[in-house]
Amino acid sequence: MLSIQVLLFATTNDTDKVFPTFQEAAKLFKGKAFGEDFLGDRLRAFYKSDPIPEDNEGDVKIVVGNNFDDIVLDESKDVLLEIYAPWCGHCQSVEPTYNKLAKHLHNIESLVIAKIDGTTNEHPRGKAEGFPTLLFFPAGNKTMDPVSDVCFVCLSALCKIHEIGSVNAFSMILEVPVDADQTVVALYKFIKKHTSIPFKLSKPASSTTSESSEAKEGANIESSNGKDEL
Repeated sequence: MLSIQVLLFATTNDTDKVFPTFQEAAKLFKGKAFGEDFLGDRLRAFYKSDPIPEDNEGDVKIVVGNNFDDIVLDESKDVLLEIYAPWCGHCQSVEPTYNKLAKHLHNIESLVIAKIDGTTNEHPRGKAEGFPTLLFFPAGNKTMDPVSDVCFVCLSALCKIHEIGSVNAFSMILEVPVDADQTVVALYKFIKKHTSIPFKLSKPASSTTSESSEAKEGANIESSNGKDEL
């Protein structure tokens, strides 16, 4: 008969904080089903997750621990994922630029622009050494490590426009005085370089001043990329 013991070691000061959680976890070890799943290697690791959002139709998709596989590891999609922290000032600086990029690319069916709160969600394929971290997961190649070498200029600008920003992926500090539009262009070029599924943006027919402005803005970004069309 197999006997399994799980021991908790904690200092006196920590006991009151961790013991209730440990008691709840211990309940999962009771019963025949747990033993059978353990022996059959069917137990799954526990990772933190926010609730899966009921509405996830925005330009930037919301990823949590429990829908990471469905969105980020979807083999039919190229996925750019930002791992952020709500309290992170650099992440707050990134948000308008990231949203702008997602708005320009929201009609590309094969491409997903997404973000995940790295403080309340966990996944073994979505690890960050700092905030913000950008990871790119090419379609059809999700078993490989994500692309993390986002260009120096791009990440530096995202971290803090016109200021010194920390580039988490490389543990480097760079000063890159660029504006938000240039950062969108840099991100777009990075995506075009690494996508497994080529895409081409169509130029929208504008009927209002607002739409005309957006179309012109997109054209300017695309023209800076040579023959591309954003």
